Amino acid sequence: MTSLRTRTRPGEFDPLDWVLEHWQAQDRPDAEHFLAVSALFRTYQAVTTLQDEVLKQFELTRTGYLLMVTLFLSRDNSRPLGQLSRQLMVHPTTITLVVDQLEERRILARAAHPTDRRTTVVRLTKAGRELADKATDALAKVNFGIPVPKDMAIELVELLRLVRREIGDIPPAVPD
Repeated sequence: MTSLRTRTRPGEFDPLDWVLEHWQAQDRPDAEHFLAVSALFRTYQAVTTLQDEVLKQFELTRTGYLLMVTLFLSRDNSRPLGQLSRQLMVHPTTITLVVDQLEERRILARAAHPTDRRTTVVRLTKAGRELADKATDALAKVNFGIPVPKDMAIELVELLRLVRREIGDIPPAVPD
């Protein structure tokens, strides 16, 4: 059985080493899972800080960028407003505010759904596609904030997929 250890590299101070030492000294339960969550939080903060710095040059937020990516990955560069909220796991009010901001910049456009007049569809404009492409290229230059080799990135995706499946983040298949 593998166990957690501190000071994984000489001359390096990982704040999680300190946490582990004190957690174990106080005989707290389940150090492995607590440290895994702590590592996710710290990594998330560092990755999103770098992404925010890159996206700032395009006057984009992460939510705005991810919304644009969702649209350019969609079949016709559009999605219903409510679907964007569920897909991005962001409150509908936030999605509406981001769409308002991007629509004002002519990056997105709203339209009535062709068959359901209760639904509003958001579409990526040509200018929005160009901006999304530039922002994507800039983020790719910094590996989207995860400076590890591609094979390690693949391992990370697969490891997190196991966690996401266990917490119910991977629903049954639905058509695009």
